[in-house]
Amino acid sequence: MSPMHSLFLLAFVACSPEGAVQRDTCADVPAAFVAGVERVLTDSTGLFKHDYPPVPPLSCELLAMLQEELNDDSARYCFERFSRKHWSEDPHTRLTHAYIRRHLSFPLAMAATAHWFADTRIEGLRELQEYRRMRPLVCTTKDGYAKLERQDRAAVRYLLRVLETTPMRITGSENATIHDIYMREVMLTLDRFTGQSHLTAPELQLRSPRGETEVQQAMKDWRNWLGE
Repeated sequence: MSPMHSLFLLAFVACSPEGAVQRDTCADVPAAFVAGVERVLTDSTGLFKHDYPPVPPLSCELLAMLQEELNDDSARYCFERFSRKHWSEDPHTRLTHAYIRRHLSFPLAMAATAHWFADTRIEGLRELQEYRRMRPLVCTTKDGYAKLERQDRAAVRYLLRVLETTPMRITGSENATIHDIYMREVMLTLDRFTGQSHLTAPELQLRSPRGETEVQQAMKDWRNWLGE
């Protein structure tokens, strides 16, 4: 681990608030790194915690991918901009999203989908869709393609977890509309990564009806794609 990366982790641990949510131990990822990621992606003020359902934390396999990505100084700098402490400088993390789009950074896009701010999650999901859309243009080695497949499967597992733990609808006006967009983008991303088409044209409209039966069937199809 580089000295810069070690300082990055120590800074996060020192700033971690008391009473932070405890996570399962990831054998392949240092606990300090896991705590640091959680610190960045969680709203330290708690002002918006009742506006939307909580988002599941990144899985261990996604954390391992993110750890590797953050060995790059530019990626680490842009990831840090997700933190609530930078909210006054760039409330919509435009710099980070520009980096994700420019570099097609899968790990940072996945991190965005686990962010506390709903708009950031939605943007991250759309970046994942673009990342997967560009796949036919990628030319790499056999090991490179295997890595891309691992990323695909990790994304599908995580997004299925989101659907399993998040209500399809919430009450309210603006928040309910934003949440509906978020859930729609989750399903669109799952379709993009699995090559399926569960959302028809009418369902792409805001606040479109999605019955429980249709959603459960779609989730079954996405799980079948994983073959697990």
